[in-house]
Amino acid sequence: MSVDESVNYDKVGKYSAKSETMRASDTRPTDQAARSSSSSSNSNSNSKRVSSFVQRSSLYAFSLVVLLSFITRYWKIWDPAQVVFDEVHFGKFASYYLRRQYYFDVHPPLAKMLIALGGWLIGYDGHFLFEKIGMEYVSNGVPYIMLRGWVALFGFALPPLAYMIMAESGYSVIASLLVALMVTFDNALVTQGRLILLDNIMIFFMLAAVYSYIKFFKLRYKAFGVQWWTWLLTTGAMLGCVVSCKLVGLFTISLVGFAVLYDLWRIIDIRRGTTMAQFAQHFMARAFALIAVPFALYLTFFYIHFAVLTKTGPGDAYHTSQFQMQLIDNPMTKNSFDVHYGDQIVFRHRDSGVYLDSNTGRYPLHYEDKRVSSRGQQVTGANKLSDNGFWMIKPIRDIPEFETFLTRRVAGEDIPEEEMSKWNVYDTDLVQLEHVVTGTNLRTHDVASPMTPTNMEFTTVALNDTAAFEDTVWQISIDGASKSNSTQLKTSSSFVRLISNKHGVAMWTHKKKLPEWGHGHQEINGNKKPDEKSNLWTITQIRGRKATAADQEAIKKKVVPMSFLSKYAELQGLMIKHNNALTSVHPFQSSPLSWPFLPRGISFWTNNKEHKQIYLLGNPVGWWLSDLALAAYGFLMVAIELCRRRNEQVVSSIVHRHMVRSTGFIALAWFIHYFPFFLMGRSLFLHHYLPASIFAYMMLGACFQVFFVAEYQRFTLRSWEGRARALVPSAASIVVLAAIVALQFVTFVFFSPLAYGTTGLTPEEVNARRWMATYDLHFQK
Repeated sequence: MSVDESVNYDKVGKYSAKSETMRASDTRPTDQAARSSSSSSNSNSNSKRVSSFVQRSSLYAFSLVVLLSFITRYWKIWDPAQVVFDEVHFGKFASYYLRRQYYFDVHPPLAKMLIALGGWLIGYDGHFLFEKIGMEYVSNGVPYIMLRGWVALFGFALPPLAYMIMAESGYSVIASLLVALMVTFDNALVTQGRLILLDNIMIFFMLAAVYSYIKFFKLRYKAFGVQWWTWLLTTGAMLGCVVSCKLVGLFTISLVGFAVLYDLWRIIDIRRGTTMAQFAQHFMARAFALIAVPFALYLTFFYIHFAVLTKTGPGDAYHTSQFQMQLIDNPMTKNSFDVHYGDQIVFRHRDSGVYLDSNTGRYPLHYEDKRVSSRGQQVTGANKLSDNGFWMIKPIRDIPEFETFLTRRVAGEDIPEEEMSKWNVYDTDLVQLEHVVTGTNLRTHDVASPMTPTNMEFTTVALNDTAAFEDTVWQISIDGASKSNSTQLKTSSSFVRLISNKHGVAMWTHKKKLPEWGHGHQEINGNKKPDEKSNLWTITQIRGRKATAADQEAIKKKVVPMSFLSKYAELQGLMIKHNNALTSVHPFQSSPLSWPFLPRGISFWTNNKEHKQIYLLGNPVGWWLSDLALAAYGFLMVAIELCRRRNEQVVSSIVHRHMVRSTGFIALAWFIHYFPFFLMGRSLFLHHYLPASIFAYMMLGACFQVFFVAEYQRFTLRSWEGRARALVPSAASIVVLAAIVALQFVTFVFFSPLAYGTTGLTPEEVNARRWMATYDLHFQK
């Protein structure tokens, strides 16, 4: 994918910059060469002055971008002094790193570790957990200004990077400046770029990867040199970083992947004189740098993640028991005891946290939908543990030895461990569960459950009810149990399913509350899909059994070490699963189809007393102009190709090549960072469009160059090559640039109270900013 299109190459690929220059020279009027001596002298003097300015104009423009970017990102960064939007999550995760407590998140760890690194550098200890939006920072002693300032470094770098990408891609200083200023004065990018959030960190690595690849590609005729390897490896490193911030970084990897395939397709062309051995070298170099290096970095960041988070924390419950037992102070490494027949145990649902409970209350005879119940004893899910939550686990057959064993235990006799082990409970065992308080057996039968008619009702029956015996037999199914060895049932560390031996349904619950007769408890019923993860329960305790120091030490010795790759594989599966499960409706979610048109934003924070708010919204002028640029590029390419079919050349070959390759690369970048969201089933938000919006701004700059820059030369970040006078921007281009930037700046300032949240607005002022009726701002009339 070409990014520097002012350079021509001969048939075997050798550098040649003469042909286009010669063609341009042939079209110059001959009378331009004839000048009087006096005018020649004045011209030379003016040329020197113009050349001096032009040679430095890139530096001036870049410096202006850096200054304005710094001001917009750091302006009143201390305000508001409260938790804003997803600072709730990512500030909290940074605190967990500093506490070394394990947490779970659907995103890879790099961006969060970088936030934590900033906290560590300033001596923050992670004492604050960012529990809800609006919590005060100052009164809680949080160095939030430094944390925001650290993250803002990445947001501050975006406009300069956008300028560098455009300049190195062969665009003029004036076009590069336009793009950088549009990014600088984009309200959404400013809002995201000054808070403790992930997106701007990810976008920084995205743009750094694109810039590095452009630098690498421009060295394609100096292959395997030091600079070539440096930029190739840098590209791989940046790709590894972007995907380690968020999994949508895979879009950037795909973009570079398409560019590499195009590059390799050119290299394999026999007309370039490339041998297959040389092609193999190019292929292996790219495979190593752009596949192996990013993957190695991705693994490395997870290795650091696990190495730092060694203590038990809020993320434990998402993982298997083996994973949890690796963590320091985890309850499973403190209280993981063998379960024996005769133990009085407590079941707790893994997902919802309720306890298996029963009481003397009965199901009503008739439900609201007129269905009839069994009028059996209620079995429910209780939020708090009481005596009603204890169940005795028993073998299904009357065994005299068990009755003797049980009598000795009730009498408090100290039974040797060897004898106790004879009554261990194992995976696939068939058992009965006796409710201790009411002296009844747990049962499921072919009666519809109160709130889920497709599932079976859970109740209890008398111990001597032989007719219902088959309904009271349960199979113990331990999640992840070994197929070859007997797996013991343990407290805390075993995730278990209770499956009806007769009906094949698994004990299950959900978070909907039963009606008033159910005392606010959750429904327990039989799920006809027994293998679902939502059917998992843990045994949290055994009545009368507490861990001694010797017990804990013995348990620690039994913990089987878990390799890094096993932890990594388990976490990856959980990340993908829970990311796909983010389907709940959110009041500020939006459709990808709407994003380019900016019909609404996202409420980040409000201050009701002073009528202040932070509302994520892109700059409408910039976004809509970018939309026009994307449409104009598509129309232009179709029109140009149609003319070429009719042998009509409406643009020069160098301009055409630049539009197809360099501008085409930008169009592809926008498409790849936008279209995949249409294929996702999870809840989506406007901020998911921000990476694509930067490439849309680049498309605006590219179209600006097509219409207003007369000559395509080899523009670079450091200098312009070619005749200085020919490269002086035209008056028209300066006027158009000034008009677009002025519109962007004025709109940015107008919407800045919503971007910064530092100024309260009256209802009239809020309404004035509702350019579309769908802007759901606060404090409207």
